[in-house]
Amino acid sequence: MEHTENNAIYTAGYRCPSNIALVKYWGKKSGGVQLPANPSISWSLGDLYAATTVKAMQKVDGQSFVFTLAGESKPSFEPKIAQFLSKIAADCPWLSDFTLFIDSENNFPHGTGIASSAAGFGALGMCLAHIEQHIHGSSDLSTQVNGMDFWQRSSYLSRIGSGSACRSMFDKPAVWGLAEAVDGSSDLFAVPLDGDIHPNLQGWKDVVLIVDDGEKSVSSTAGHALLDAHPYAQARFGQAQKNLGLLVLAMREGNVDQFIAIVESEALQLHAMMMTSLPYYVLMRPNTLAIIEKIWSFRESSKLPLCFTLDAGANVHLLYDGKIDETLMNFVQTTLLPYCKNGQYLCSETGKRPIAIL
Repeated sequence: MEHTENNAIYTAGYRCPSNIALVKYWGKKSGGVQLPANPSISWSLGDLYAATTVKAMQKVDGQSFVFTLAGESKPSFEPKIAQFLSKIAADCPWLSDFTLFIDSENNFPHGTGIASSAAGFGALGMCLAHIEQHIHGSSDLSTQVNGMDFWQRSSYLSRIGSGSACRSMFDKPAVWGLAEAVDGSSDLFAVPLDGDIHPNLQGWKDVVLIVDDGEKSVSSTAGHALLDAHPYAQARFGQAQKNLGLLVLAMREGNVDQFIAIVESEALQLHAMMMTSLPYYVLMRPNTLAIIEKIWSFRESSKLPLCFTLDAGANVHLLYDGKIDETLMNFVQTTLLPYCKNGQYLCSETGKRPIAIL
């Protein structure tokens, strides 16, 4: 098909950050699309993002979309996007009138332990919500469309593509899932944490230490599914609910020790669920454990505010108060770098929201 997207009727573009969960989402409720079995809370990673543009024009040759990655065809990505658009078709009937020209690019490599699907589907969801608002005749992002403002609608749509994507919309900590401790929380979209965050837990940063940049042996989708018959699933869901309440309290009161204890425990519980699934599996690697032990030793000797967390993979996120940036980066360079594959690591500030690029 000849690309004639320059004749687009509607255009949108957003740069959406990835995020790192502090209380982990692991397991889905039955009877819905991407509904979390327990609530989660995350920080956005503003320096690690996907930039996506969408140009919508009257349907061409019956095609629903054309996808490119940084301007180049990427057929391997197309099934996920086709599945996403199919799932939201009933909720977004306007899609049937258009061909979407979608171009997306991450500013970080795939397979480096960053939630690329969160950033990518977050940005795509925002573009679709933006176009949808214009179709309804409004350029005001506070206008309600389908009962939601732009930010809530973006979170709702992106959740259907990737559950964790719905948490990438906000500069404040984002809560997804019905949480007893957070008013207005929902399984359908994420909400920014209400109230003030204590200065002790503002301005933190993340260094992602790349232990393994290969494909995971068990995908997150498969891992979630294994929770359905997991012997410890209900206990885990209850513990996550409790931990989220305690973490929110720690962030409001500035209790750094409590924050660290919960974040690290959550990371280890996530991997414990993997190791006790049937079939069981291990995504941590020897260097994952070596880095964790080095972090513990350094924190004990220095008494500095820092901790680790893990996503569903081998790589380690080192979270720390930005005020100790120089000391922390010296620790990374001198102590942790030997455990990183090819010396790879990525840095980001936390707490930045998406921005429009079109």
